Amino acid sequence: MQKELNLSDEIAPQFHEPHCLIRDETFSEFWFKGGRGSTKSTFAAQEIILNLISDSNANAIAFRKTGNTLRDSILPTILFAVDKFQKTHKFDHIKSPTEITYKPTGQKILMRGLDDEAKIKSIKAQRGYFKILWFEELQEFSGMEEIRSVRQSVSRGGEKFITIFTFNPPRNPNHWIYTELKYKNPDRFIHHSHYEQVPRHWLGEEFFKIAERLKANNYEAYQHEYEGIPVGNPEEIIFSGCYEVKDFETPPEHMMYQERFFFGADWGFANDPTTLIRCFIMDDCLYIDHEVYGYQTEIDNIPELFKKVPQSKEWNIYGDCSRPETISYVARNGYNIEGASKWENSVVDGIEYLKSFKKIIIHERCTNILQEFQNYSYKIDRQTKEVLPKVNDAAGWDHGIDAVRYALVDYINNEVSILDVL
Repeated sequence: MQKELNLSDEIAPQFHEPHCLIRDETFSEFWFKGGRGSTKSTFAAQEIILNLISDSNANAIAFRKTGNTLRDSILPTILFAVDKFQKTHKFDHIKSPTEITYKPTGQKILMRGLDDEAKIKSIKAQRGYFKILWFEELQEFSGMEEIRSVRQSVSRGGEKFITIFTFNPPRNPNHWIYTELKYKNPDRFIHHSHYEQVPRHWLGEEFFKIAERLKANNYEAYQHEYEGIPVGNPEEIIFSGCYEVKDFETPPEHMMYQERFFFGADWGFANDPTTLIRCFIMDDCLYIDHEVYGYQTEIDNIPELFKKVPQSKEWNIYGDCSRPETISYVARNGYNIEGASKWENSVVDGIEYLKSFKKIIIHERCTNILQEFQNYSYKIDRQTKEVLPKVNDAAGWDHGIDAVRYALVDYINNEVSILDVL
Protein backbone atom coordinates (compact mmCIF):
# COMPACT_ATOMS: atom_id res chain seq x y z
CA MET A 1 0.00 0.00 0.00
CA GLN A 2 1.23 3.44 -0.89
CA LYS A 3 1.59 5.68 2.11
CA GLU A 4 -0.82 8.62 2.00
CA LEU A 5 0.85 12.03 2.24
CA ASN A 6 -2.18 14.35 2.02
CA LEU A 7 -1.52 14.37 -1.69
CA SER A 8 -4.55 16.47 -2.60
CA ASP A 9 -2.75 19.47 -1.14
CA GLU A 10 0.58 18.78 -2.85
CA ILE A 11 -0.43 17.55 -6.31
CA ALA A 12 -2.13 20.03 -8.65
CA PRO A 13 -5.87 19.32 -9.01
CA GLN A 14 -5.66 18.47 -12.72
CA PHE A 15 -3.33 15.58 -11.88
CA HIS A 16 -5.41 13.88 -9.18
CA GLU A 17 -6.88 11.39 -11.67
CA PRO A 18 -3.51 10.64 -13.37
CA HIS A 19 -1.98 10.10 -9.92
CA CYS A 20 -4.54 7.41 -9.15
CA LEU A 21 -3.94 5.74 -12.51
CA ILE A 22 -0.18 5.65 -11.95
CA ARG A 23 -0.60 4.48 -8.36
CA ASP A 24 -2.86 1.63 -9.52
CA GLU A 25 -0.57 0.86 -12.49
CA THR A 26 -3.57 1.11 -14.84
CA PHE A 27 -1.40 1.97 -17.85
CA SER A 28 2.28 1.55 -18.66
CA GLU A 29 2.58 4.78 -20.71
CA PHE A 30 1.60 8.25 -19.55
CA TRP A 31 1.84 11.20 -21.96
CA PHE A 32 1.60 14.61 -20.30
CA LYS A 33 1.45 17.64 -22.57
CA GLY A 34 0.90 21.29 -21.72
CA GLY A 35 2.29 24.79 -21.92
CA ARG A 36 4.20 26.88 -19.42
CA GLY A 37 3.12 26.65 -15.82
CA SER A 38 1.02 23.51 -16.34
CA THR A 39 3.19 21.72 -13.67
CA LYS A 40 3.39 18.53 -15.75
CA SER A 41 7.11 18.11 -15.04
CA THR A 42 6.63 18.69 -11.32
CA PHE A 43 3.92 16.03 -11.33
CA ALA A 44 6.21 13.54 -13.13
CA ALA A 45 8.90 14.15 -10.49
CA GLN A 46 6.36 13.71 -7.69
CA GLU A 47 5.25 10.36 -9.05
CA ILE A 48 8.84 9.14 -9.18
CA ILE A 49 9.34 10.09 -5.53
CA LEU A 50 6.10 8.40 -4.46
CA ASN A 51 6.99 5.21 -6.32
CA LEU A 52 10.40 4.96 -4.70
CA ILE A 53 8.88 5.44 -1.25
CA SER A 54 6.10 2.89 -1.79
CA ASP A 55 8.04 0.22 -3.72
CA SER A 56 11.45 -0.74 -2.31
CA ASN A 57 12.45 -2.38 -5.61
CA ALA A 58 11.69 0.66 -7.75
CA ASN A 59 14.38 2.85 -9.30
CA ALA A 60 13.96 5.55 -11.94
CA ILE A 61 15.83 7.13 -14.81
CA ALA A 62 14.97 10.59 -16.15
CA PHE A 63 16.15 11.40 -19.66
CA ARG A 64 16.80 14.56 -21.63
CA LYS A 65 18.08 14.65 -25.18
CA THR A 66 21.43 16.08 -24.04
CA GLY A 67 23.16 15.55 -20.71
CA ASN A 68 24.30 19.15 -20.22
CA THR A 69 20.70 20.19 -19.49
CA LEU A 70 20.13 17.85 -16.53
CA ARG A 71 21.56 19.92 -13.66
CA ASP A 72 19.47 22.95 -14.54
CA SER A 73 16.22 21.17 -15.38
CA ILE A 74 15.41 17.68 -14.14
CA LEU A 75 17.56 17.74 -10.99
CA PRO A 76 16.01 20.89 -9.45
CA THR A 77 12.54 19.70 -10.47
CA ILE A 78 12.92 16.42 -8.59
CA LEU A 79 14.48 18.14 -5.57
CA PHE A 80 11.51 20.54 -5.56
CA ALA A 81 9.16 17.54 -5.47
CA VAL A 82 11.13 16.04 -2.58
CA ASP A 83 10.80 19.28 -0.67
CA LYS A 84 7.04 19.51 -1.31
CA PHE A 85 6.63 16.11 0.31
CA GLN A 86 8.86 17.20 3.22
CA LYS A 87 11.24 14.30 2.56
CA THR A 88 14.46 16.26 2.11
CA HIS A 89 16.08 14.47 5.05
CA LYS A 90 15.55 11.09 3.35
CA PHE A 91 17.14 11.93 0.03
CA ASP A 92 20.67 12.80 -1.02
CA HIS A 93 22.00 13.90 -4.39
CA ILE A 94 25.19 14.41 -6.36
CA LYS A 95 25.73 16.35 -9.58
CA SER A 96 28.36 14.19 -11.29
CA PRO A 97 27.00 11.81 -12.31
CA THR A 98 23.62 13.44 -11.76
CA GLU A 99 21.60 11.23 -9.44
CA ILE A 100 19.46 11.17 -6.30
CA THR A 101 19.52 8.44 -3.64
CA TYR A 102 16.70 7.43 -1.31
CA LYS A 103 18.79 6.96 1.81
CA PRO A 104 16.66 4.39 3.72
CA THR A 105 17.09 1.77 0.97
CA GLY A 106 19.71 3.03 -1.48
CA GLN A 107 17.22 3.26 -4.38
CA LYS A 108 18.33 5.57 -7.16
CA ILE A 109 16.94 8.23 -9.48
CA LEU A 110 19.44 8.58 -12.31
CA MET A 111 19.45 11.47 -14.78
CA ARG A 112 21.01 10.92 -18.17
CA GLY A 113 21.28 12.49 -21.62
CA LEU A 114 20.93 10.44 -24.78
CA ASP A 115 23.97 12.08 -26.34
CA ASP A 116 25.98 9.14 -24.96
CA GLU A 117 23.77 6.17 -25.78
CA ALA A 118 26.53 3.62 -25.16
CA LYS A 119 26.55 4.48 -21.45
CA ILE A 120 22.78 4.06 -21.30
CA LYS A 121 23.06 0.44 -22.40
CA SER A 122 25.44 -0.35 -19.55
CA ILE A 123 23.27 1.06 -16.74
CA LYS A 124 22.41 -1.44 -14.02
CA ALA A 125 20.37 -1.03 -10.86
CA GLN A 126 22.23 -1.98 -7.67
CA ARG A 127 18.95 -2.79 -5.99
CA GLY A 128 15.67 -3.73 -7.68
CA TYR A 129 15.07 -2.52 -11.23
CA PHE A 130 14.30 0.64 -13.21
CA LYS A 131 10.56 0.68 -12.85
CA ILE A 132 10.02 4.25 -14.04
CA LEU A 133 11.46 5.95 -17.11
CA TRP A 134 10.78 9.66 -17.60
CA PHE A 135 11.44 11.35 -20.94
CA GLU A 136 11.38 15.10 -20.28
CA GLU A 137 10.98 17.63 -23.14
CA LEU A 138 9.99 14.80 -25.46
CA GLN A 139 9.80 17.15 -28.46
CA GLU A 140 13.62 17.32 -28.42
CA PHE A 141 13.98 13.60 -29.18
CA SER A 142 14.24 12.34 -32.75
CA GLY A 143 11.37 9.86 -32.65
CA MET A 144 9.98 6.66 -31.16
CA GLU A 145 12.81 4.57 -32.56
CA GLU A 146 15.20 6.41 -30.25
CA ILE A 147 12.78 5.99 -27.33
CA ARG A 148 12.29 2.27 -27.98
CA SER A 149 16.03 1.69 -28.07
CA VAL A 150 16.41 3.18 -24.61
CA ARG A 151 13.44 1.30 -23.16
CA GLN A 152 14.72 -2.00 -24.51
CA SER A 153 18.11 -1.35 -22.93
CA VAL A 154 17.01 -0.51 -19.38
CA SER A 155 13.53 -2.04 -18.90
CA ARG A 156 14.65 -5.37 -17.51
CA GLY A 157 14.31 -7.38 -14.30
CA GLY A 158 10.84 -6.37 -13.13
CA GLU A 159 7.16 -7.09 -13.72
CA LYS A 160 5.64 -3.60 -13.77
CA PHE A 161 7.08 -0.71 -15.78
CA ILE A 162 5.89 2.87 -16.13
CA THR A 163 7.09 5.29 -18.80
CA ILE A 164 6.25 8.99 -18.45
CA PHE A 165 6.53 11.45 -21.32
CA THR A 166 6.32 15.19 -20.69
CA PHE A 167 6.43 17.80 -23.42
CA ASN A 168 5.37 21.18 -24.66
CA PRO A 169 3.37 20.40 -27.82
CA PRO A 170 5.53 21.29 -30.84
CA ARG A 171 4.40 24.16 -33.08
CA ASN A 172 4.41 21.96 -36.16
CA PRO A 173 1.26 19.78 -36.35
CA ASN A 174 3.27 17.35 -38.50
CA HIS A 175 5.80 16.63 -35.72
CA TRP A 176 6.46 12.95 -35.04
CA ILE A 177 4.80 13.20 -31.61
CA TYR A 178 1.39 13.90 -33.20
CA THR A 179 1.86 11.03 -35.62
CA GLU A 180 2.65 8.70 -32.72
CA LEU A 181 -0.37 9.83 -30.71
CA LYS A 182 -2.70 8.93 -33.58
CA TYR A 183 -1.88 5.25 -33.12
CA LYS A 184 -4.29 3.34 -30.91
CA ASN A 185 -2.64 1.97 -27.80
CA PRO A 186 -4.91 0.70 -24.99
CA ASP A 187 -1.95 0.82 -22.60
CA ARG A 188 -1.44 4.58 -23.09
CA PHE A 189 -2.93 7.51 -21.13
CA ILE A 190 -2.81 11.00 -22.67
CA HIS A 191 -3.36 14.16 -20.62
CA HIS A 192 -3.30 17.87 -21.47
CA SER A 193 -2.84 20.37 -18.64
CA HIS A 194 -3.09 24.16 -18.52
CA TYR A 195 -1.70 26.78 -16.19
CA GLU A 196 -5.18 28.07 -15.32
CA GLN A 197 -5.91 24.70 -13.68
CA VAL A 198 -3.08 25.27 -11.18
CA PRO A 199 -3.77 26.99 -7.83
CA ARG A 200 -3.04 30.63 -8.56
CA HIS A 201 -0.74 31.17 -5.58
CA TRP A 202 1.51 28.33 -6.74
CA LEU A 203 2.55 30.31 -9.81
CA GLY A 204 2.21 33.85 -8.46
CA GLU A 205 0.43 36.87 -9.87
CA GLU A 206 3.39 37.94 -12.00
CA PHE A 207 3.17 34.70 -13.99
CA PHE A 208 -0.48 35.39 -14.84
CA LYS A 209 0.24 39.02 -15.74
CA ILE A 210 2.94 37.99 -18.21
CA ALA A 211 0.66 35.34 -19.74
CA GLU A 212 -2.25 37.75 -20.15
CA ARG A 213 0.02 40.39 -21.65
CA LEU A 214 1.23 37.94 -24.29
CA LYS A 215 -2.37 36.83 -24.92
CA ALA A 216 -3.35 40.42 -25.66
CA ASN A 217 -0.32 41.25 -27.82
CA ASN A 218 0.49 38.00 -29.63
CA TYR A 219 -2.33 35.49 -29.32
CA GLU A 220 -0.67 32.92 -31.57
CA ALA A 221 2.48 32.85 -29.41
CA TYR A 222 0.31 32.68 -26.28
CA GLN A 223 -1.55 29.66 -27.64
CA HIS A 224 1.66 27.77 -28.22
CA GLU A 225 3.66 28.80 -25.17
CA TYR A 226 0.93 28.81 -22.51
CA GLU A 227 -1.93 26.70 -23.85
CA GLY A 228 0.27 24.10 -25.49
CA ILE A 229 -1.51 24.26 -28.84
CA PRO A 230 0.34 23.26 -32.03
CA VAL A 231 -0.14 26.53 -33.90
CA GLY A 232 2.17 25.41 -36.69
CA ASN A 233 5.39 26.44 -38.35
CA PRO A 234 4.94 30.15 -39.18
CA GLU A 235 6.24 29.56 -42.70
CA GLU A 236 3.82 26.67 -43.23
CA ILE A 237 0.66 28.10 -41.66
CA ILE A 238 -1.00 30.38 -44.19
CA PHE A 239 -2.50 32.92 -41.78
CA SER A 240 0.29 32.86 -39.18
CA GLY A 241 0.48 36.30 -37.56
CA CYS A 242 -2.60 37.53 -39.44
CA TYR A 243 -5.29 36.90 -36.82
CA GLU A 244 -6.05 37.32 -33.15
CA VAL A 245 -8.85 36.27 -30.84
CA LYS A 246 -10.89 38.67 -28.75
CA ASP A 247 -14.09 38.83 -26.74
CA PHE A 248 -15.55 41.88 -28.49
CA GLU A 249 -19.03 43.37 -28.75
CA THR A 250 -20.38 43.65 -32.27
CA PRO A 251 -20.76 47.38 -32.97
CA PRO A 252 -23.83 49.08 -34.45
CA GLU A 253 -24.00 48.67 -38.20
CA HIS A 254 -23.42 52.38 -38.87
CA MET A 255 -19.87 51.99 -37.49
CA MET A 256 -18.97 49.19 -39.95
CA TYR A 257 -17.50 49.65 -43.39
CA GLN A 258 -20.46 50.19 -45.76
CA GLU A 259 -22.71 49.73 -42.71
CA ARG A 260 -23.15 46.05 -43.42
CA PHE A 261 -22.48 42.41 -42.55
CA PHE A 262 -21.07 39.76 -44.91
CA PHE A 263 -22.37 36.17 -44.86
CA GLY A 264 -20.75 33.14 -46.48
CA ALA A 265 -21.76 29.46 -46.56
CA ASP A 266 -19.91 26.25 -47.39
CA TRP A 267 -21.65 22.90 -47.91
CA GLY A 268 -20.62 19.73 -46.15
CA PHE A 269 -20.78 16.06 -47.02
CA ALA A 270 -19.73 12.92 -45.13
CA ASN A 271 -17.43 14.20 -42.37
CA ASP A 272 -17.11 17.75 -43.73
CA PRO A 273 -19.26 20.39 -42.01
CA THR A 274 -21.85 22.72 -43.47
CA THR A 275 -20.88 26.20 -42.30
CA LEU A 276 -22.28 29.71 -42.16
CA ILE A 277 -20.00 32.60 -41.17
CA ARG A 278 -20.90 36.21 -40.38
CA CYS A 279 -18.26 38.94 -40.58
CA PHE A 280 -17.85 42.68 -41.00
CA ILE A 281 -15.11 45.21 -41.77
CA MET A 282 -14.12 48.04 -39.44
CA ASP A 283 -10.95 50.05 -38.80
CA ASP A 284 -8.97 48.22 -41.50
CA CYS A 285 -9.74 44.86 -39.84
CA LEU A 286 -11.97 41.94 -40.75
CA TYR A 287 -14.07 40.80 -37.79
CA ILE A 288 -15.62 37.32 -37.60
CA ASP A 289 -18.30 37.41 -34.92
CA HIS A 290 -20.59 34.42 -35.51
CA GLU A 291 -20.29 30.90 -36.91
CA VAL A 292 -22.32 27.73 -37.12
CA TYR A 293 -20.93 24.32 -38.08
CA GLY A 294 -23.21 21.36 -38.77
CA TYR A 295 -21.81 17.86 -39.25
CA GLN A 296 -23.67 15.33 -41.41
CA THR A 297 -26.45 17.90 -41.77
CA GLU A 298 -29.18 16.81 -44.16
CA ILE A 299 -30.28 19.40 -46.72
CA ASP A 300 -33.71 19.59 -45.03
CA ASN A 301 -32.04 20.76 -41.80
CA ILE A 302 -29.78 23.47 -43.26
CA PRO A 303 -32.35 26.32 -42.98
CA GLU A 304 -32.83 25.58 -39.28
CA LEU A 305 -29.06 25.37 -38.78
CA PHE A 306 -28.53 28.79 -40.37
CA LYS A 307 -31.03 30.38 -37.98
CA LYS A 308 -28.37 30.05 -35.28
CA VAL A 309 -26.41 32.90 -36.88
CA PRO A 310 -28.08 36.25 -36.06
CA GLN A 311 -29.69 38.17 -38.93
CA SER A 312 -28.94 35.44 -41.43
CA LYS A 313 -32.30 36.02 -43.16
CA GLU A 314 -31.82 39.77 -43.34
CA TRP A 315 -28.61 39.88 -45.39
CA ASN A 316 -27.41 38.37 -48.63
CA ILE A 317 -25.50 35.08 -48.30
CA TYR A 318 -22.94 33.86 -50.81
CA GLY A 319 -22.59 30.07 -50.87
CA ASP A 320 -20.41 27.53 -52.63
CA CYS A 321 -21.74 27.54 -56.22
CA SER A 322 -20.88 23.85 -56.72
CA ARG A 323 -24.17 22.87 -55.04
CA PRO A 324 -26.92 24.79 -56.90
CA GLU A 325 -29.62 22.41 -55.66
CA THR A 326 -28.69 23.22 -52.03
CA ILE A 327 -28.66 26.96 -52.74
CA SER A 328 -32.08 26.66 -54.36
CA TYR A 329 -33.52 24.76 -51.39
CA VAL A 330 -32.16 27.22 -48.82
CA ALA A 331 -33.50 30.13 -50.90
CA ARG A 332 -36.98 28.57 -50.97
CA ASN A 333 -36.86 28.55 -47.17
CA GLY A 334 -36.62 32.29 -46.85
CA TYR A 335 -32.89 33.03 -47.25
CA ASN A 336 -31.48 35.57 -49.70
CA ILE A 337 -28.70 33.33 -51.01
CA GLU A 338 -26.80 32.95 -54.28
CA GLY A 339 -23.72 31.12 -55.51
CA ALA A 340 -20.33 32.76 -55.14
CA SER A 341 -18.48 33.03 -58.42
CA LYS A 342 -15.24 31.11 -58.88
CA TRP A 343 -12.37 31.65 -61.28
CA GLU A 344 -8.89 30.35 -61.88
CA ASN A 345 -6.79 31.09 -58.78
CA SER A 346 -9.85 32.30 -56.85
CA VAL A 347 -8.60 30.49 -53.73
CA VAL A 348 -5.17 32.14 -53.90
CA ASP A 349 -6.72 35.53 -54.65
CA GLY A 350 -9.03 35.13 -51.68
CA ILE A 351 -6.20 34.19 -49.34
CA GLU A 352 -4.15 37.21 -50.39
CA TYR A 353 -7.16 39.48 -49.97
CA LEU A 354 -7.80 38.21 -46.42
CA LYS A 355 -4.11 38.58 -45.53
CA SER A 356 -4.23 42.20 -46.70
CA PHE A 357 -6.37 43.28 -43.76
CA LYS A 358 -4.55 44.89 -40.87
CA LYS A 359 -5.76 41.98 -38.74
CA ILE A 360 -8.43 39.29 -38.84
CA ILE A 361 -10.14 39.39 -35.45
CA ILE A 362 -12.01 36.24 -34.46
CA HIS A 363 -14.53 36.27 -31.63
CA GLU A 364 -13.55 33.77 -28.96
CA ARG A 365 -16.88 31.95 -29.33
CA CYS A 366 -15.97 31.07 -32.94
CA THR A 367 -13.85 28.09 -31.96
CA ASN A 368 -14.25 26.10 -35.17
CA ILE A 369 -13.00 28.73 -37.58
CA LEU A 370 -10.24 29.57 -35.10
CA GLN A 371 -8.99 25.99 -35.45
CA GLU A 372 -8.97 26.43 -39.19
CA PHE A 373 -6.87 29.61 -39.03
CA GLN A 374 -4.46 27.76 -36.74
CA ASN A 375 -4.05 24.82 -39.14
CA TYR A 376 -4.74 26.04 -42.70
CA SER A 377 -1.39 25.39 -44.32
CA TYR A 378 0.73 25.07 -47.42
CA LYS A 379 1.89 21.71 -48.72
CA ILE A 380 5.27 20.36 -47.65
CA ASP A 381 7.77 18.47 -49.77
CA ARG A 382 8.03 15.20 -47.82
CA GLN A 383 11.62 14.64 -48.87
CA THR A 384 13.12 18.09 -48.37
CA LYS A 385 10.55 19.53 -45.90
CA GLU A 386 10.37 22.60 -48.15
CA VAL A 387 7.22 24.69 -47.82
CA LEU A 388 5.53 24.72 -51.22
CA PRO A 389 3.38 27.56 -52.67
CA LYS A 390 0.37 25.22 -52.84
CA VAL A 391 -2.54 25.15 -50.39
CA ASN A 392 -2.95 21.86 -48.52
CA ASP A 393 -6.70 21.75 -49.07
CA ALA A 394 -6.80 17.98 -48.56
CA ALA A 395 -6.19 18.48 -44.83
CA GLY A 396 -9.73 19.77 -44.36
CA TRP A 397 -9.02 23.03 -42.54
CA ASP A 398 -10.80 25.25 -45.04
CA HIS A 399 -14.59 25.06 -44.60
CA GLY A 400 -15.13 28.23 -42.59
CA ILE A 401 -12.30 30.03 -44.38
CA ASP A 402 -13.91 29.16 -47.72
CA ALA A 403 -17.16 30.59 -46.38
CA VAL A 404 -15.37 33.84 -45.53
CA ARG A 405 -13.97 33.99 -49.06
CA TYR A 406 -17.46 33.49 -50.49
CA ALA A 407 -18.84 36.20 -48.20
CA LEU A 408 -16.33 38.70 -49.64
CA VAL A 409 -16.32 37.36 -53.20
CA ASP A 410 -17.42 40.63 -54.86
CA TYR A 411 -14.61 42.49 -53.10
CA ILE A 412 -12.03 39.80 -53.88
CA ASN A 413 -13.04 39.66 -57.53
CA ASN A 414 -11.78 43.24 -57.99
CA GLU A 415 -15.23 44.76 -57.99
CA VAL A 416 -14.09 46.56 -54.87
CA SER A 417 -10.36 47.20 -54.47
CA ILE A 418 -8.69 46.43 -51.17
CA LEU A 419 -7.48 50.03 -51.28
CA ASP A 420 -11.09 51.18 -51.21
CA VAL A 421 -11.78 49.04 -48.16
CA LEU A 422 -8.70 50.12 -46.27
